[in-house]
Amino acid sequence: MSPSKRRLRFRNSSTTSQSSEVIFPVSTVQSIVDDILSKRHDLSAEQVFALIEEKKNEGRGLLSDEGAARLVAEELLIQMRGTDLGRMQVKDLVSGLNDVTISGRVLLAWPPREFQRRDGTPGRVVRVIMVDRTGRVPCALWDRHADTASKKGILQGKIIRIGHAYTRQGLAGDVEVHAGDRSSIEIDPQDMPISDFPEFSDLFIPLGKIATEANQVNTVGIVQMDPRIYSFTKEDRLGSVLRTIIADESGTIPIVAWNERAEELREIKRGEILQIVNARTKLDTNSRPELHVETRSQVAILESAPEYLKMPVAKTYKIGNLTAQTGSADLAVVVLAKNEPREVKRSTGDTVKVASLLIADESGIASLSLWDDKAELVNQLAEGDSISVKGISIRDRLGELRLSLGKSGELQKSTSEVASPSLSKLNALETAKGLLIVEGVVSDEPLMRQVATERGETVNVASFTLRDDVASVKLTLWRELATGATKLRPGNRIRVTGVRVRSGLGGQLELSSIPLTKIDAADKAVSERPAWEDIRQVIALESGLTTWIKGLVLEIVDRPTLTAKCETCNDPLSVSEGNLTCDHCKSIKAGKITLYGKLRMDDGTGVTDVILAEQDPRQFAPTDTLEFRERMLKEKRASIELEREFLSNLVGKELEVHGTAEKGERDKLVFKAKRIVTLAKL
Repeated sequence: MSPSKRRLRFRNSSTTSQSSEVIFPVSTVQSIVDDILSKRHDLSAEQVFALIEEKKNEGRGLLSDEGAARLVAEELLIQMRGTDLGRMQVKDLVSGLNDVTISGRVLLAWPPREFQRRDGTPGRVVRVIMVDRTGRVPCALWDRHADTASKKGILQGKIIRIGHAYTRQGLAGDVEVHAGDRSSIEIDPQDMPISDFPEFSDLFIPLGKIATEANQVNTVGIVQMDPRIYSFTKEDRLGSVLRTIIADESGTIPIVAWNERAEELREIKRGEILQIVNARTKLDTNSRPELHVETRSQVAILESAPEYLKMPVAKTYKIGNLTAQTGSADLAVVVLAKNEPREVKRSTGDTVKVASLLIADESGIASLSLWDDKAELVNQLAEGDSISVKGISIRDRLGELRLSLGKSGELQKSTSEVASPSLSKLNALETAKGLLIVEGVVSDEPLMRQVATERGETVNVASFTLRDDVASVKLTLWRELATGATKLRPGNRIRVTGVRVRSGLGGQLELSSIPLTKIDAADKAVSERPAWEDIRQVIALESGLTTWIKGLVLEIVDRPTLTAKCETCNDPLSVSEGNLTCDHCKSIKAGKITLYGKLRMDDGTGVTDVILAEQDPRQFAPTDTLEFRERMLKEKRASIELEREFLSNLVGKELEVHGTAEKGERDKLVFKAKRIVTLAKL
């Protein structure tokens, strides 16, 4: 066994009748014991080891063997040979040592501070936090040592060796190392192997791995939003707090900086690199960790990305994947509804503007609040617009996600088309998430009543039963929607967009409206493909009959037309001042591009003209509807004619068409299509 591994065994003399065997590692402890014995000839080795064991017991497990040995030496008035014994490790430090040599890497260094002693003489101090592979310790470099450290420039990341230092208990109860008159310090000593210390990059943790309750957190990230800073008064003292969000490859985390640190970060911009040292985490009201930057913390805005920063990858979330833990997100969505900007008063007393959007993608629906300058953007948006939104903040309120976009976020119109989510069945409400789109038949007369809200308002409320093909549910509409519900009658089929699920008084699930909920009349659902017995022969068609027909396209009868219609009221739009506008809604619209045309079909029993009305042109030919919108705006008309070739690929194909037979010119029957299924070309 090598000397460094050898262990001493001896009998511990004590006041008890029993004897016990105490084992101490040789090396530093043995050197300290030898030093004591060389100066205190009245003591035996067994007595010294017994004193060390007693000191460890007094420390209740907090003292290491070396730390206990050094304290015994101090109490026995033995002058330790600190440098000769080699450097200590941080984990072995205890308060009360008078000759310590310790080395480590500087994690954190504060600027020099000047002060005046009680005797009137000036003093200087530089405080640093030093780390080795066993822990971290605060250090104070006094007077000439402060000057030496200051001349070395930036200390952070450098190796420092302090000789003949002493230890004291700090204000926070932890051990501090002090370099005084008889101490020595060396910055980046040449004989010190750097492998003994952690690399500076190893001291930083990725954002996604930060514990929910952690102190002494070091991290770095990219600022995701311009900061919000507020002032407050506490115990007659003025303070400030700043909030922002940083991100790296592993995730994001909100930053909360206080007072001096808040002022240091006041001018920070989105996209800058923020390094934070010695922060701590706290949980917000959604049990989500925030990183708090306080007096003992240090922040730096880096000019370039350090090697230990893994850059965040841009990610667009789906509404259905958002949780309160997401914190911040980018979305690509479509606008389903909007309301006008209004003024509200914050808890701070400030008055700000806010507007709301009902947004959706194929995974779900959500309400988005636009704050401050973003509130005015609602006037530039129309229902049906696709938008890209960056920097949304997400919070949970009473089990429902609330999305907000403020000054630091971005909102832009997008040329990408975004699909809306599918209908939710009324028997699946228990597993439904967020806001829903439902469709069904009104089963009873809406019951109108008035209720008083918590704010003392009296509002209208209407309730009725909505039924689809699998279940029924109570639907409650509030305020203006309740007034509009008086026009509904049993048997009306409606589509309701943007309703929330809630528990009724009896515990059963119900649906309830929000301010942005929309109600539209809905046609009876048509199956994707007809059964063979549902197909009617052309020769057997009668005026007013709604059915399926199937036949071969012989020719395109007229030139097809594209028309822009209002996505809200379905009225034709007009072009005014470079925008598509609805005279009925009195607002700018994105425009729903619909196709009108006429086909001639033969099913073997007869020939009929099929009228295409309000069809989606994309189902017949590869079409960029945005291109046609631009053409309409350029030509200043909301309806344009196309060449027959636009539909020429249908000639010779077999179609299944759902629609209604009607009398056309000269009482000739035509078939007005509502749904078309294209089959293979014959």
